[in-house]
Parts: sequence; structure tokens; C-alpha cells
Amino acid sequence: MQIEAVEVIRNFGTINQNLAVEPGNVVRTLSETNNIMAKAVFDFEFPKEFRIYDVSEFVACFESEEFEVSYHDNFMKISDDMGDSTYYYSGDNLVSSPPNKDLNMPEPDIKFVLTSKILSRLRKRAAIHGHKKIYFKQGDEAGSVVLSIDDMTNDTANSCTVKVEGEFINPDIPLLSINIDNLKLLAGDYNVEVSSKLISKFEHTEKDLTYWIALNKKG
Repeated sequence: MQIEAVEVIRNFGTINQNLAVEPGNVVRTLSETNNIMAKAVFDFEFPKEFRIYDVSEFVACFESEEFEVSYHDNFMKISDDMGDSTYYYSGDNLVSSPPNKDLNMPEPDIKFVLTSKILSRLRKRAAIHGHKKIYFKQGDEAGSVVLSIDDMTNDTANSCTVKVEGEFINPDIPLLSINIDNLKLLAGDYNVEVSSKLISKFEHTEKDLTYWIALNKKG
């Protein structure tokens, strides 16, 4: 296992505290409410399957960036320059496995690039204004999409808009939004696809990491 995998697993723990790891180089997770699914592909392979009941407890075993992991039948041993930690796998009956295939993403109606800087600004403005949703709107210029923090039930609500590089492929779709609390993304920039079938796809621009997140529709 590598430190990069630990960080991804830590992030997946914000989606679901349980994690089922299968042999190979792919790890998937699914939220308990089935509205967020994520997949990571690593450049190494896990040699055996194991189950993690509490991801936060598991990643706490990795206190150093330099470590070695040995896999045993019922536990793994994590060794670094300070000593060893033993982590026992959870029983299969306590951790459910997510689907072992990708979500079939429909043809997108909107595409855009979401940078970590823009996402950070949207999070801050949402907290300041007390809003929970990001709305996807067509920009005034070709090749642009507007992300709006707003409350569509209140005409006088404070708001924030950010123009991003993208394409509003189908202008006739209903107004779509995403709950900002569902953007449980690992730090980085993302290529985003949005479908009027109420699903979105976020692909990390540097890592083999993908999230599928459910959307909301208004009117």
C-alpha cells in the first residue's frame, strides 16, 4: 500500500465509514443513501480482500509517510520507523460491498472544469450565505458555465456566481443543482459532466479517481 492510497481511503471514509477492499488495484465506495459513488484505480494491487469497519480508525494506523504493510489471514501489520501496528479486518457481515462496476453515465448536458480554488470559494460562500446548493446555469458567453450559490425559494437571498470554462450542451434542460455537502472530493481539479437524468460525474485531472453524485431538479 502507498501513502496516496491511504489519503484516498481517508477521503472515501467521508462517503461511507465502512470500506470493502477486493484483490486488485480498484477500490470503490457507495454512500449509505446511494447518492454518492466513488472509484479509485491505483498503480499497485491489494493481494487479498479485507473489510474495514471504521475508516477513520484504520487510517489513524498510518502515522508516517514511509511504511510497510504485510497482509495476513485476519489482520494486516503496518510497520514504520517507530514500530508496528496490527489492524484486524472486519467481519463480512458488518461491511457491505458496493457494486463492482461503474455507473452508466448518460450523455452529458453540461461539461465544465472545476478547480480546487473555485470549489473552495463556493464552499466558503455557501457557508457565509447559509445556502446548501450549487446551481448550474448557462453563461452569457460561448464556452462558459455559471455555478451559482443561491436560494431559489427567496428572491432577495444573497448569492454568489462563478463563471467556469465549459460547455452548456443542452440549454433546454431544467435548472439542476447539487448539494454542496455531497461534494466529498479529494483535493484537486476535476472534469465534470452533468446530466439532466439527475447524475453528475467528477473525474480528477491528475489521479485515476472518479465520483458519481446525484443531482436535484427545480421546475
